[in-house]
Amino acid sequence: MLHAALPAWDLLIKRKPGVPTVSLGLYVPRLHFEDASQAGLGALTIRSAIRGAGELDAAALAFAFERLGGSLGSSVTYDWCGFGTTVLAPNLAEAAGLLRSVFREPRFVEEQVRAEQRLLAEEAAQVTDDMFRYPFQLAFGAAYGDRGYGVPAIGLPDSVETLTPEDVRNWHRTRLDPARGVVVAVGDLTPEQARDALAGVFGEDAARAAARAPEDLQWVLDGEPVERVVNRSKAQTAMAMAFPGPSRKSSQRLAAEIWAAIASGLGGRLFETLRDKRSLAYTVVASSWQKGRGGALVTYIATAPEREEEARSAMLEELSRFAADGVTADELNRARNYLAGQVDVERQSASALASEIVEAWLTGNGLSDLEGTADRYRAVTAEQVLAVAGQFPSGVRAEGIVRGVGGGR
Repeated sequence: MLHAALPAWDLLIKRKPGVPTVSLGLYVPRLHFEDASQAGLGALTIRSAIRGAGELDAAALAFAFERLGGSLGSSVTYDWCGFGTTVLAPNLAEAAGLLRSVFREPRFVEEQVRAEQRLLAEEAAQVTDDMFRYPFQLAFGAAYGDRGYGVPAIGLPDSVETLTPEDVRNWHRTRLDPARGVVVAVGDLTPEQARDALAGVFGEDAARAAARAPEDLQWVLDGEPVERVVNRSKAQTAMAMAFPGPSRKSSQRLAAEIWAAIASGLGGRLFETLRDKRSLAYTVVASSWQKGRGGALVTYIATAPEREEEARSAMLEELSRFAADGVTADELNRARNYLAGQVDVERQSASALASEIVEAWLTGNGLSDLEGTADRYRAVTAEQVLAVAGQFPSGVRAEGIVRGVGGGR
């Protein structure tokens, strides 16, 4: 990995031979959360920016990237946002110039912003009718309150509908220009030549005032379980549980992923106990949800409405068993080998590797997170997994429930 520091940008360049393309993106950290009344404003701004920049309208901008062998996309998470493309390697510098224009000079034509707003509002509304995603949204709202990670990054249907093109322009002016951004290039390129090409595009951007690193976002719970419930005319009840867990920067994050691999999946402990043995679940999932300023251990179960309390009790019982009994050597070895192998598989894709680099740089501990990852998974001990699972008996949890009523479908 080649790292070059420009006045305003860090360049991270990784050679990946074998394909004639380069995955290229520029990204900046999100240092401020929107409040609930403007939730989704960042997402609307980033998505609207790719609808025309500089002298190019939406059609001309799309054609410019197609001519280089790729297409333009946007990315918005709680912790960072930006723009990316995959183009033929010889077109790296020209593609970088276009990305810089999108970042610096979006047109924000009112008609285009309104069109993107309608799409975003529709997407936010679809989440509320999704029996998998919506319980998690409710659970995080209970855990963090109506702020930060408790409000979806794409916004809420009501909040998105109230946003204006002027809000978008103001967000771009005040929120999209933190102290430093990162430009990532992964593909069949010579790192030194790519560095020089990218420096020619971004090297003149002025240094900005250093920004204060944001503090971790704390849960609003004080020990008692809290739930948010929405009733739906459905023939099932879906329930997500969230427990305090490690963030992306935590030393416990790999152990939490090992726990999730043991608990979840078709051969996982929760699936075997709650679905195969007790027939309580249509679907059961466990995961480690890791963000830059917080984290959670999460579970999900979909069950018959009349068995909701039984399913909840069984889930908590099984999670407490992790804390009491730990994990077996066979469970640990299978999970370690699975995650270690997954690293190698995912890094076969240049775009996936670029995304991993962005996550490590902007929300993790930097490039060291990419070194020896498979070996570090294999080094996780049963005691470390037990330390993660020790959270479950504490009683601190948030529940998001979409409760089926009336037997509808």
